[in-house]
Amino acid sequence: MEIDSLFDAETIQAKVNNLGREIESDLEGADPWIISIVGGSVLFLADLIRAIEQPVRFDFVQVQYNASAYDGDVLEIHYPISLDVIDQNLVIIKDVSVSGVIENYLTSQFRQRGARNVRFATLIDVPDQRKTDFEPDYRLFTSDRQGVFVGYGLKYKGRYGNLSYIGLVEE
Repeated sequence: MEIDSLFDAETIQAKVNNLGREIESDLEGADPWIISIVGGSVLFLADLIRAIEQPVRFDFVQVQYNASAYDGDVLEIHYPISLDVIDQNLVIIKDVSVSGVIENYLTSQFRQRGARNVRFATLIDVPDQRKTDFEPDYRLFTSDRQGVFVGYGLKYKGRYGNLSYIGLVEE
């Protein structure tokens, strides 16, 4: 199988560091709470919270998708802990934003639960496949490529998440 390299490790790290500074600036003194959608965003979360110099909270939500993962159909969302988000400043992070369905749903849910601010950061934005009007507040990369992204936590059939760069497997 051939992997087409898209974004190298140095570029990823530079963009994550810039995003950390941008979030600090946007939410200055606001005690940000980073919520990661479990899966391919775990390495993104680890690097991002280290790039933010002020104290941050972080937690996870898990989304169980339909078998055709990129169509946006969500079966269930698990909150591993009770997330009391009333009057909190949230930044939700996701590995790849495609349909926008999950992103819109989570944003709506957290706002209904009383969050002060809800912002969305995505590692890779794929706007050409959007099913909603969702636009992330922050994006590291944009792609119009077809295939499966791998590396930097993104896996294909359970493999390749350990790659230091982000590549694309064309199926």
